[in-house]
Amino acid sequence: MINFSKILALILCFGLFGFIKGFAQQPQVQHISSPVFSEIDQDQNGFISASEMQDYQQRRFNELDKDKSGHLDQEELISDKTKMHQAADRDNDNKVTPQESDTQFKEYFQQMDKNKDNQISEAEYTDYWKLIYRF
Repeated sequence: MINFSKILALILCFGLFGFIKGFAQQPQVQHISSPVFSEIDQDQNGFISASEMQDYQQRRFNELDKDKSGHLDQEELISDKTKMHQAADRDNDNKVTPQESDTQFKEYFQQMDKNKDNQISEAEYTDYWKLIYRF
């Protein structure tokens, strides 16, 4: 004779196991392709190192410094579409010096590097900007 209570118990156990297994799986990470991330990631290994961030900061600063004055004035800051330099004016003199820019980019790097492995993944990069722009 078939013991229905044992069969029911087995079905419930397997059902519960399947539910727990499905619940415990890691969520799928959504990767958003970012042209700026690709531009910073010079070796295209999928991570931004501190030196790649530093190189990018220097390139962007030099590109934005149209009059080659050695600092970014308000007009030059407005032309920065990424807005990454706009928070760098620590002394509020409406100019961003190379030192202020470097300090700001180091802070960006530390904020983006959530797992503190000294490299920024594309997920960390896009997560940071999602928080900033709330999109």
